[in-house]
Order: sequence, then structure tokens, then C-alpha cells
Amino acid sequence: MNNLFYNNSNDKMPLAYRMRPKKISEYIGQTKIIGQETILYKMLKKNKMMNLIFFGPSGTGKTSLAKLISKELNVNFKNLNATTASVKDIKIIVENAEINLRTRGEKTILFLDEIHRFNKLQQDSLLPATEKGTIILIGATTTNPYYSLNNSLLSRVMVFEFEKLKEEELNEIIENALIKSNKKINLDIKNYIVKISSGDARKALNYLEIIIEAELELELEKIKTILGEKHFFYDKKEDKANIISALIKSIRGTAPDAAIYWLAKLLEGGEDPRYIARRLVISAAEDIGLANPEALQMANVALNASNEIGMPEIRIILSEVVIYLSISSKSNSSYLAINKALEEIKEGVEYEVPNNIKNIKNNGYLYPHNYIGNYVKQKYIPEEKEYYKPGENKNENLIKEKLNKLRG
Repeated sequence: MNNLFYNNSNDKMPLAYRMRPKKISEYIGQTKIIGQETILYKMLKKNKMMNLIFFGPSGTGKTSLAKLISKELNVNFKNLNATTASVKDIKIIVENAEINLRTRGEKTILFLDEIHRFNKLQQDSLLPATEKGTIILIGATTTNPYYSLNNSLLSRVMVFEFEKLKEEELNEIIENALIKSNKKINLDIKNYIVKISSGDARKALNYLEIIIEAELELELEKIKTILGEKHFFYDKKEDKANIISALIKSIRGTAPDAAIYWLAKLLEGGEDPRYIARRLVISAAEDIGLANPEALQMANVALNASNEIGMPEIRIILSEVVIYLSISSKSNSSYLAINKALEEIKEGVEYEVPNNIKNIKNNGYLYPHNYIGNYVKQKYIPEEKEYYKPGENKNENLIKEKLNKLRG
């Protein structure tokens, strides 16, 4: 009920809470998800909805959209957070939803925030109700659901990925908040709030509230000392996978400057240098290989150093190795060779060890060092195979020439 006490209470709520959109037309951002030509928007207008997973950074509108969907459909809305909810809580909501559906024809949306926090048993408890349509599940997570959720649950939902809000979208949200609050701020300060919010509407409104509620009539430089410089956000689960991928692909693509940037971002995010060094060892073998065998030695130097030296000094060693790997000649011939052999074994290609190289005496083995050039032709595998194909680079061209000569 909207009485005097309710309104007073509502006015005391944080600005970010008060600025939640009341209808779809007020929702800002995520046009790829809820724009007028999207499947979600069209289903909503037809009063239909499926089970959903909203995946993306904080402050991008996941909770707001879930509540708007509930309001638009005029259904019951139940809100749980997976950090505190239990299977018993789910059971109670499902039982009540079943009664409401059966007796009054009312549907129920269960909004489960931080759904990735649920273990397998808890996730499984959602399956029967989502399968039967007893509840409409909307799960929210900052973690990639394809890694954190069961396949059985994923098969029952549609996943929508939310993006950080654009600067113009944050500007619009801030401007709306200023109008609602009947306040004004300097344009430079507004732009600064947008900058340090990193696409997070909640952060932007919290920063704005600090300024307007305290009635800070300050210049930009003084505001900076209060709010601080732009905060660097690094999600160890989500960003780690994407940024290490960017680092390795930049090395593979001979892009040293890009590789250094991604290395810096990993280090600034507090990533373990030993993890980075291990990935560099793999990259040296997979992407450089025999085109430059010294690359693997360099990567191992970084790995050994990372076990003895921490930040900030290890950054210099990692930087040198990343640049070295980036500018090195590339070859994935070793990677392809082992993959091809493994693939054939999985497909049933199975050879017995030839007698002449078995671990038995007097088996006819010819000791290569007893022959000119330390080479003698003999059977090492029952059927001639060519798993290793030298790459087109200076070092492997010499290897190719040698093998062709020996094979006659």
C-alpha cells in the first residue's frame, strides 16, 4: 500500500534501488536482449515466457529485467539468493507455486540470483518444476553458465549474455537520476562518474548519490580525491579465461604489444604469475615448437623464476618471455603430430612393438651409434607412419632435409 509511511521509507532507499525501471520502456541498455525486435520482447508482449539464465557483469540490469518481466506478465515474483537459499526453500516456493497455478491459474517466477553458487544437488532440485512449468526460473550469474551449471539445467533454459553498459547509456541513467532528484552536477563530474563506473549502472548511481546527497559543490579534482581513480575490476573466474586466451592468441599471432597488454591486465588483476608462466610453457611447445626450440627453454626460465620471485619483479621476466615468444618463428607441427597419433589410437589403430626393439636380449636390435652418422635403417613401428610433418620455417626446413635424406 502506498501510504505516507511507505513513501517516506522508499525515499530512504539507496538511489540505485529507487532508480530501478518501473516498466519496459524505462529499461536502458541490453537492446540485443530486450530490444523490440528480440525474441524475449516479442514473447513478453504475447504474455509468454520460458526459463532464462541472465549472465553478465554486475550492474548491467539482470535483476531489474527479471522484475520487469514479472510485472509485465502479472505473475508472482519470488526472489532467492543462491548464497543463502537451500533445497528446502526451493521446495516451499515450488509447492506454493503449484497451489497457485492449480487453484487460481497464477504463474510464479523464481528469480535465483547468483545461481552458479548452487551445487549439483541444489541445481537438480530445480529440474522437475522447470520441466513441468510449475515455475518460470530466471537465474542470474556473473559466471559463465556453460562452466558453472549442469547440462541438465542448461537444456531447460535460454541463456542471455548481458554486456557492460555503454557510456551513453550510463549518461542517460545518471541524467534520469538527476532529474528525479531535482539536482544538477558539473558536466566534467558526470563524465568522470561514467568513466570510473566501468559500465556498471549501480556503481554510477552510488557515486552520484555520494555527491548529490552530501551536496558536494566541489571541482573535479577534489571529487577525484573522494571517489578515487577508475577502479580496475577483474573477475578471477570469468576474466581469467578470456584474458589468458587473448594473451596466448596474441603470442600465436605474433602481436607482442597486444600480448604485453593482456599480460599486464592479468598481473594487475592479481593473477598468480605461476599460472601465467605455466601457460607460456604450453604456448612455447604448442605454437612455436621446433621452429625455435629455445622458446621452450625461455618459457621454463619464466616458470622456474615464478616459483622463486613474486610481484612486482616477476613482471619483468614474464614481459621478456612474452615478447620473445610473440616475435619467435611459429610452428605447431609437434602439436599436430601427437594429436594425430592419439586420434588414430582412439580409432582403433593398434600396433605391437616389433621384436627388434622389445626389451629382450638377442632380439636383433641394431645399435645406431655403431653405424656411420649414428643411423641405421630398421623397423621401429610395424607400418610406416608420418605423424610429424615439419613446418615451413628455417629450423624445420633443415629437419625436413635431414629426414628426407635418411628415408632415402
